[in-house]
Amino acid sequence: MRALERERGRVVGVRVGEDAELLRADRVVLAAGIWGPVLAADAGVRLPMVDVQHPYVFTTQVSGLDDTPIDIPIVRYPDHAVYTRRHGRRYGLGTYSHAPLSLTPTPALTSAERPFRDADFGAAVAAAGALVPAFRDAPQGRRLNGVFALTPDELPLVGPAAELPGLWFAEASWVTHAGGVGRQLANMLLDTGRHLVPPERLAPGRFAHWSDEKIHQTALGHYQGIYDAH
Repeated sequence: MRALERERGRVVGVRVGEDAELLRADRVVLAAGIWGPVLAADAGVRLPMVDVQHPYVFTTQVSGLDDTPIDIPIVRYPDHAVYTRRHGRRYGLGTYSHAPLSLTPTPALTSAERPFRDADFGAAVAAAGALVPAFRDAPQGRRLNGVFALTPDELPLVGPAAELPGLWFAEASWVTHAGGVGRQLANMLLDTGRHLVPPERLAPGRFAHWSDEKIHQTALGHYQGIYDAH
């Protein structure tokens, strides 16, 4: 998606592809990850989230594992800010136990993966690897620095944009939120009256009266708190 299309004060579709073809729609859901604020800003809407860099690493292929689709849950170590899961023949883990590193996305940004820097993430990844048995027993493989979104209350942004009819959001959703965000949004779009949480709890405009600086500092403060605790 290249841009939101507006007519007469509302969103009427999106521009996509190399030729920026217009696809019309009565309602457009912006679920563009870290590019959400860029696209929303072009339409005159502020999206209150902060993009943060985050390390994730894999083992090499482990003997005895196959390519069976994932059928085991993500395992979390909340006291250590670590989580891990299986990826077919490999295991992966992520850690939040490092100083927060924000990123400001631009239209020129083409990937949510940034260079992995040992100076920023090495110590945290080593500590996490010592905690998770699979990483004690298998060599480490690919390492990535992926960017994800935080909000001031650590909850996603789900629902309509109050200031721009036709525009809806499903942003700042982590894997831990994803299933619920999908159901919440579907129920709102279909007007079923059934909600997992009150819509105002996740309303994109709930920080409308906050300054950009307060949004940034508060969101990063959650990540800093995790880091300080460890």
